Amino acid sequence: MFSVAGLATSRGFVAGPAFIYRAESLPPLPEREVSPEETAAEIARFDAARETARRQVEALIAQLKTDGSGREIDVFTNHLELFNDVLLVDAVERAIRDGHVNAEVAVRKAIGEFRDVFGRMKDAYLRERARDLDDIERRILRVLMAQDEPALSGISSPVIIVADDLTPSETVMLPRSCVLGFATDRGSTTSHVALLARALGIPAVVGLGDITSRVQTGDIVLLDGTNGNVTVNPDRSTLEDFENLVRRSHELYSMMAEDQPRACGLKDGTPIRVQANVQPGVPLCCLATFGAQGIGLYRSEYLWLGGDREPTEDEQAAAYSDAARVVSALGDDARVTFRVLDLGGDKLMRGRQSREVNPFLGCRSIRWLLDNRNVFHTQLRAILRASAVGPSAVMYPMIATVEELRAANGELRLAMESLKAEGVPYDASIPHGCMIEVPAAALAADQLAREADFFSIGTNDLVQYALAADRGNERVAYLYQPSHPAIVRLVDMTVKAARAAGIPVAVCGESAADPVLGALWVGLGVTSLSMGAGGIPVLKQVLRSLSSADVGELADKIRALCDSETASGIYDACKNFLLQKVPRMSELQSLRASGRAT
Repeated sequence: MFSVAGLATSRGFVAGPAFIYRAESLPPLPEREVSPEETAAEIARFDAARETARRQVEALIAQLKTDGSGREIDVFTNHLELFNDVLLVDAVERAIRDGHVNAEVAVRKAIGEFRDVFGRMKDAYLRERARDLDDIERRILRVLMAQDEPALSGISSPVIIVADDLTPSETVMLPRSCVLGFATDRGSTTSHVALLARALGIPAVVGLGDITSRVQTGDIVLLDGTNGNVTVNPDRSTLEDFENLVRRSHELYSMMAEDQPRACGLKDGTPIRVQANVQPGVPLCCLATFGAQGIGLYRSEYLWLGGDREPTEDEQAAAYSDAARVVSALGDDARVTFRVLDLGGDKLMRGRQSREVNPFLGCRSIRWLLDNRNVFHTQLRAILRASAVGPSAVMYPMIATVEELRAANGELRLAMESLKAEGVPYDASIPHGCMIEVPAAALAADQLAREADFFSIGTNDLVQYALAADRGNERVAYLYQPSHPAIVRLVDMTVKAARAAGIPVAVCGESAADPVLGALWVGLGVTSLSMGAGGIPVLKQVLRSLSSADVGELADKIRALCDSETASGIYDACKNFLLQKVPRMSELQSLRASGRAT
């Protein structure tokens, strides 16, 4: 028996036999010199192979549509664009023409250079897109070398897939009815395996290092996708403990599922809205299942990050309208809050690199939009068009000054005027608010509250900027503490300023998914919490066990501790308080959704 820790990417517990999946390797590439007279024919050979590979992907998309898959269709639609990418095609043809090499070598060389560019990007989502290039390369090379596509017929019964990593094609070709879970050597929370696992509700742990070299097909694997642990060939005692954990988690989720139709709030009837954080390309059908009361954060920037060009107004309006339609069915008061383009820092569009010395403190988010008002204007028009489809709100990220907020509101008015002149319908009373994720915004919340309809506290960045700790840097991860007394005070003063102005406050950072911190934020006066949909049932269950008096008592207790306690001391005090008030609190916290939001 041995255990390995990795990255928890899709929550849940599962046990079963391992199936070691290794991609069928291509034979060595043929290498030959291509004379100038042969160049045209070799380029034509490449073009023909590219067209054949493209048709294979079109057939795969058609099959996925038949199966009702959504996220994967988006992935392979992007692949179709890559087959015709001018830069990529030109690079291969240039390698053939100038390097006098055959098409196979040219494809390997050109795509390898593109892959290196993606691999150096800071944004984890974009780094993972290098796997798209792997897929394109293998498809074209298989056609050029007359190789069949890999068969996955070896999987005929339920197993836990253990692999180095999986390309998009390999992922979607797996027989899903036989996949209990995923455990991979490589990967991140934004890899295709992670995205698919979360969409299907399959437990997954990635980044396990060398798990494929330590496991054999048939070995019994215990996979804990909530905490990121994998145990192989457990002894009887360990297996019994795990089986009890699985059985208890099923009982708890069944119990919580029965309560989902009820509106969320405290046990004395005080309403607390619990919403989902989403992004384009992720299925929205699960929101009702998890009991989401709206979308508290729609990360619009993924429309840009997922492609190699700026999406048009019509494309944006279509995506936003889809989300607006979904929330229309989630309840009378449900709405979708669209965060306008939050680019910069570690989120850059494909093919772009920041030239700023410190991009996290540079021209990002609202600063970039006010510097590129044509992009801002187009996006606001698209959001307003969606507001005619379903209840919507506009939210500005990284506001630091009241001047920025006023300028953003001015752009919103201009977008409204342009649509009105064209006779295009929109919600003229659409709420507009700002994120509190810069310490200056929290300190000047009283000013900002006079210019906004609501606040949404982004604890991910608020912690990062207040504690000067990059949330993506493992060397300073110990400083990334949402329960730090400085963060508690910033949240508290923000809520007090909002209450004085009569506007609501939400928390849309990842801390909202932790029931310990979620209860604290509610105690401080937050009226809405937004998180990954998987964390909603647990948080609802915790809040239903607390009264307004309970959370008020908790807030007063923590305010007093801020003068003397550390972040860990404050967190432990919150947890100990809830252990006395909430039945099964320890079990509920162990089930909460893991993973960090981007």
